[in-house]
Amino acid sequence: MKDEQSHLQSLFKKSALALQNGDYRSAKKGFEKIARKAKDNALVWYNLGLSNQYLDDHRNGILAYKKAIRINPKMNDAVVNLALSHHLLGDSDSALSLVSKLLTTDKENVRANNLLGSLLAAQGKYQEARDLLVKFHALNPHDNEIRFNLANTELELGNVEEAGHLLAPLLVTFSEDAKYLQLQAQILIHKKEFDGAVAIISKLKDSQGESDDVLWLDLSLRETSRSHFHVIDLCNTLLERNQEDPKLWNSLGNAYFQLDGISKASEAYQKAVDFDPNNPEFLNNRGLAYSSLGDKENAERYYRMSIEANPEYAETYRNLVAMKRFESMEDPDAEALTTLWKSRSDDPLSTKLLAFSLGKVYDDCGEYDKSFETYKIGNDLQFAESWTNIEAYLGHIDRVPMVLDQKPSQVSQHESRSHPIFVLGMPRSGTTLVEQILSRHSLVTGCGELPCIERAITRLEKNSSPARVYPDDFQVLSESELTKEASAYHGWVDKLHNIDTSYFVDKMPFNFVHVWLIKAMFPGSSIVNCQRHPLDVIISNYFQLYGSDVGFVYNLEVLANYYIRYFEVMKKWNEIFKGEIYNVSYEELVTDHENQAKQLVAGVGLPWDERCIDSKKTSTAVRTASIWQVRQGVYTHSKERWRNYEKQLEPVVSILKRAGILDEKCRYLRPS
Repeated sequence: MKDEQSHLQSLFKKSALALQNGDYRSAKKGFEKIARKAKDNALVWYNLGLSNQYLDDHRNGILAYKKAIRINPKMNDAVVNLALSHHLLGDSDSALSLVSKLLTTDKENVRANNLLGSLLAAQGKYQEARDLLVKFHALNPHDNEIRFNLANTELELGNVEEAGHLLAPLLVTFSEDAKYLQLQAQILIHKKEFDGAVAIISKLKDSQGESDDVLWLDLSLRETSRSHFHVIDLCNTLLERNQEDPKLWNSLGNAYFQLDGISKASEAYQKAVDFDPNNPEFLNNRGLAYSSLGDKENAERYYRMSIEANPEYAETYRNLVAMKRFESMEDPDAEALTTLWKSRSDDPLSTKLLAFSLGKVYDDCGEYDKSFETYKIGNDLQFAESWTNIEAYLGHIDRVPMVLDQKPSQVSQHESRSHPIFVLGMPRSGTTLVEQILSRHSLVTGCGELPCIERAITRLEKNSSPARVYPDDFQVLSESELTKEASAYHGWVDKLHNIDTSYFVDKMPFNFVHVWLIKAMFPGSSIVNCQRHPLDVIISNYFQLYGSDVGFVYNLEVLANYYIRYFEVMKKWNEIFKGEIYNVSYEELVTDHENQAKQLVAGVGLPWDERCIDSKKTSTAVRTASIWQVRQGVYTHSKERWRNYEKQLEPVVSILKRAGILDEKCRYLRPS
């Protein structure tokens, strides 16, 4: 008997040492052997529970902890670990019940309060979680778990610097700890320090392989940095492991949507809704996809479902408001929006979304001063968190035509069965209308705003030793390099769209900066430059909250200076590529539609097709701000819209007059 007791004690020490050293499988085997002999020893069952927990075997961990608690109901650490195991299995209700019951008799239990903070954060109650964790961090400043959970909570609340401050001591002591490195990467992602985040994720992949946690972290990075093709690849990899995760389907849908792959986005969003039918974000996105395809009835149906799921979900109101024209502030949707605005919280995101929604309603109803005032609140918030170095960005645009000041000496020899037509200009200048006219042609497919030219620039910069800088080092691009990039461009387009026509439209407006590279990659391509009165362009942009980070639109003076860059760059390209760019006037296109449409089609080298002026033939998906304008046929309401805001636009008018873009009567001095 004594020998057996001695053997069990020796095995316990050995198993405890294995547990301490991270050999959890050996620890589990040892404690299981002891438990068969010492069935009434709470400490043995507790350590067996720990072993299972570290092995992510939470179900067996729960069984072991329950046995420990039955033997010793006052073993509070076992209660906390039992609650944690329930939480890790997704049963937060049981976890919260166990912790709450424990805290009625042991209010100052540090581990229980720390877990309660984590549970509150998991429920989205971040401020409540923070208040609790701050209190116990002050009482226990050396408790690493409390510090770590508080850092996570601060990050969720947007307190990025404070999260980094809390994490820093943990990284000094535990520089290789995966969970601390993951949080550091998340902080860098929030700060948009993407290179640092990439380095950490690469380090984690080296040590952990492509675990789910690391791939999810990588997905967060790629979504934030708007690397949509990477997002698609990561989502597909993770979906192979878990086909029923609605967040993954939603992320996949978002990536396809941003790349104008609307049909594929629709399928992914539908999957997200199938797996989580009451999620307001997923319902809203499904409605947005229907909206992009011109299905107003189903779009509104899903928007209403989203609002029913969460009446305060501001993003849905923004999309719903965009679908309709308001005649009165007594419209039920206008009244609901006004109520939300008056009772809004301090949350900047919600405030922005509501501001851009209510501003549009006021504009529809002719309350222009209120409209501008409301839009300005949203713009000021968005501008504060968007661009960090406007001057450098504008300077880069200035530099492109200064460096690339002659036609390319080398051009691609790539041949393809389909040929791109590039429609470009300022955002909100009529690019969507032009694409719709062209895409109704039997020989043309509309592909929306493709990021493929920017992607080609990135590849050409990085895939060189030493690395190139755009535009300075692009004059020496070889024929083979340009051919390779033209081929890659078509590959990316094929990944998003099923093109069975001889031509397709790429209407990325910002391609106006890259006309030289377009002509080097696709020397025979047609380019359409959309021109519109600058004040209409500026006010239209200022009233739009974009899904991408185009920070220059949220400040009127910066927007005016950006317009000047567009004006000067296109003047330069028209000089270099004389006769190779078709310049179309938005105002003429909407007032003399048929004649201008015929000239446009001829300008890109196509025979006339009557379907080009039949708005009922529109089948191309539209995800941009012009979505319901183009669905209405020729839209003239926005012509000279700026006159409703002459007083607010006075600083812009002064800037544009000095630049020689407007005359004294605010007429547009369009380049000939």
